[in-house]
Amino acid sequence: MAGSGAAGAGRFAAGGSPAAGECCMKHRAGIACALLGASLCLAATARGEDETEAARPTPAQRVVVDVRSDRILLLDIAQVGQRLIAVGERGFTLVSDDGGQTWKGVATPVTRTLTGVAFKDAKVGVAVGHGGSFVRTEDGGATWSQVTVDDAGPDSLLGVTHVAGDHFIAYGAFGLYFDSQDAGRTWQRTTVLTEDFDRHISQVIVVGTSLLMVAESGTLARSDDSGATWVALTSPYEGSYFGALAVKDGSVLAFGMRGNVYRSVDLGTTWQKIETGTTTSFMSGRQLADGRVMLVGNVGLIAESADNGQSFVLHSAKPGKGFAALVEKPGGGILFAGESGITPLDPAWLKSR
Repeated sequence: MAGSGAAGAGRFAAGGSPAAGECCMKHRAGIACALLGASLCLAATARGEDETEAARPTPAQRVVVDVRSDRILLLDIAQVGQRLIAVGERGFTLVSDDGGQTWKGVATPVTRTLTGVAFKDAKVGVAVGHGGSFVRTEDGGATWSQVTVDDAGPDSLLGVTHVAGDHFIAYGAFGLYFDSQDAGRTWQRTTVLTEDFDRHISQVIVVGTSLLMVAESGTLARSDDSGATWVALTSPYEGSYFGALAVKDGSVLAFGMRGNVYRSVDLGTTWQKIETGTTTSFMSGRQLADGRVMLVGNVGLIAESADNGQSFVLHSAKPGKGFAALVEKPGGGILFAGESGITPLDPAWLKSR
């Protein structure tokens, strides 16, 4: 199960204006504001996220905490069998075993914001986050242990992807890219494209037997050998990509700042611009069981496609808070993770718009 990771790293700039979100990229703040909009940057700092680790529980200790699912900043969410797991601020995870009706908070051994989560099966998973944080679970998110990766340094990881088997990759600010061949127990830092590559990597997705990378400054790259080597792709766009999505018809969507969406049918060799009619940034995407493609973004933006991403219809969910990620829950229905924690959405609502 591949995680969305930085696709939901939460770049919540109001109204799609580039000034708020892009200023963070230009200044490359320590909490990876490169991929965070102004409101989320403020949320992280206002909540007092420390630069150093606070006292933390013993690795793999079960620490259940009282956290309201609508009062926590969440940046990624995954379905693990019948369980739903979301990750976010202060190293907290939220777990639901009843399709998102109720949630319990589970603390991890880190206190930094977690930005991405991915699982290889119903038990083994990895989450990553600010301050070079790595944690893993072997019991479906009931407990978490910290993995120390010296090469990560203090910079932020923005996402994690399960490639296949025990192979995971994690990525983030300033070109950070790590590879694990043992289900997240150990990690090796590797070079992407060039030795001096320092673009913030938003997301890496699996497309068939290849990997596709999207990053800031219009950076696109593909690997045909599971990430051992990368080839730069010609980008149709110089702005920042915040996410990508492999569609079931074999096409790929890349999306990001100011409502930009591009579609490729040849693994990124060429791209077609998809008009969306918005300048609000897209953060994450998913294809639903019924084939519809859904992109979500700032200020509650939802874009829905019934033709594999060739065209989109826009919706706006109240109360207008940004969405970082989404998941289709067991039994139907959609859950968004973002500035307002967990937000449920009945698919019938979309059909009625």
